[in-house]
Amino acid sequence: MQGTDVDAFTVASRYFVQVVRMVPDDAWDQAALGEWSVMELVGHTNRAHLTIREYLNDPQPPQPPGGTYFSDENIARRGREAVAALGNDPAASVDKDSLATIALVEETPADATIGSPVRTMTLEAYLPSRTAELTIHSLDLLGALGVELAPPAPALTASLNFVTDVAARKGHGDEVLRALTGRAPLPTDFSVY
Repeated sequence: MQGTDVDAFTVASRYFVQVVRMVPDDAWDQAALGEWSVMELVGHTNRAHLTIREYLNDPQPPQPPGGTYFSDENIARRGREAVAALGNDPAASVDKDSLATIALVEETPADATIGSPVRTMTLEAYLPSRTAELTIHSLDLLGALGVELAPPAPALTASLNFVTDVAARKGHGDEVLRALTGRAPLPTDFSVY
């Protein structure tokens, strides 16, 4: 697959690698996002790499809303597995997963089937969500570490496009448009996720 979506994913993936390399050795257990530690946030975010490979190589049928895949227990289990997969050198593990996933995306046709528990779709349709996950959680990680590193423009643009599309599909497009143009603030607990 080639094109703008691949370019955005690639720079978002490499940006995440760069951010993970900024984590000090003594910061892995500190709070990062909600109840997640830095390590847990990195493990969760790295799933943006792993799910592409998993859902391309071993497609899963969509699960019904409220199915076991979405249970708190299974979400927690996947989180523990993601942290364990990072091993003793999380930065090296993330780098390896990034490079392997970028290579897979580049060699896979855009219309290849992604069989995810949420729905079946093409790689081209799935990739923007992974770009957004990598970019958004990289920013979360930077915030937790108290450091700054501007995201690459293609990753930021693709992520903004993705979340505004989600907002519009969920019926919140007018609220987001008003907020982005300075017409009205969003509620403090507003999220399109």
